[in-house]
Amino acid sequence: MENKAEIRKRSVLIFSTRSYPTFGRSRKAFDEQNPPDTVTDSPYYWWFMFLRLNADYKATCEANGVGKCADLYKDFGDVYSVNFKQWWTDKAYLFAEPKKGYRMKVATDITEIAPFDDSEVLNLVVPLTWSQRSLKKAFSQLVLKFVEKGKRGVSVEASEAQYRISGKWSVEALKFAYKVYTLKNIPNEGKKIAWADIGIRANLPYAKREKAVEGKITDETVDVRATLTVLANRHYKRALTFIESATTKSFPYGVPKKVKIRKDKMTSKAE
Repeated sequence: MENKAEIRKRSVLIFSTRSYPTFGRSRKAFDEQNPPDTVTDSPYYWWFMFLRLNADYKATCEANGVGKCADLYKDFGDVYSVNFKQWWTDKAYLFAEPKKGYRMKVATDITEIAPFDDSEVLNLVVPLTWSQRSLKKAFSQLVLKFVEKGKRGVSVEASEAQYRISGKWSVEALKFAYKVYTLKNIPNEGKKIAWADIGIRANLPYAKREKAVEGKITDETVDVRATLTVLANRHYKRALTFIESATTKSFPYGVPKKVKIRKDKMTSKAE
């Protein structure tokens, strides 16, 4: 007999953002090294990736759930033993909105008919002998007039998910922060990599100007590299926030403002 968690994971889920990961219907194995844009454009994917960079969470996984992140481990599990698709398939319900009210469905039994005096729902008889055009017109006239124009679903701000997306997040900021952080921490035979070069390797938008003047030491070259240094530093600091936030119930800005982010709490490289 299925338990409640299994039924919940199998049912249709509703998220506070349309940017949830989708994998298509392809039967090909998920390519962890080159995931599709429909995955990487989701903040939930980057939650998973930044969580992998958190030293406390890594230590907890290595200790089979014992450690500073023991409570989170009970929900998220070992993120190093599975790829994102496997993890999301199993854990997506944690990020979904709680079931409320009604959902649209075809009633198959009198018990599935809604109360006629309920202001949140309508019972509708749909003649299947009509054309789609006629049905759409009738639906607009009979149903849509009761729905406020421009009304949207659950907003990020009003989310009641167990683990929620917070703040004005940007997928581009998440991507660049991850690239800069991992590049900064790649072993380089003990040699330090200049921040400007990290910015170039991370392909920050401003890096195109550096490539245009590559090989020429000019005032423009100096200015571009100085700007890249500032931008790379900024993305690195964001990455530290995202890594810390990944162990909270709110990402990417779940870290209280008064919390000082310690560099020694982060892993030295991406897993």
